[in-house]
Amino acid sequence: MANATAEIIWLEQLLIELEVKVYRTSVLWCDNLGATYLSANPVFHARAKHIEIDFHFVRERVMRKQLHVRFISSGDQVADGFTKALPVAKMNTFIRNLKLQGG
Repeated sequence: MANATAEIIWLEQLLIELEVKVYRTSVLWCDNLGATYLSANPVFHARAKHIEIDFHFVRERVMRKQLHVRFISSGDQVADGFTKALPVAKMNTFIRNLKLQGG
């Protein structure tokens, strides 16, 4: 999550430099329900003190309302089509969703 958050910050800065207005807060989709809860709920802070600094970096952005972390099931991860071998049915859905198929 921390690496993705750093990439989001980089993209936001690039858009600012290009004078592109962004009207919405960035959303980071995560398939780890526990990480999603920890990033959004400060009540878990006492239990999360041992977690690496990277995680607190994400939480800080969420608390400042500069980032929204949302849950997505592993089966619905769009990036899987770019990073994993998929069964034929899932690959066809991926291709359709990207509008790579003619007709």
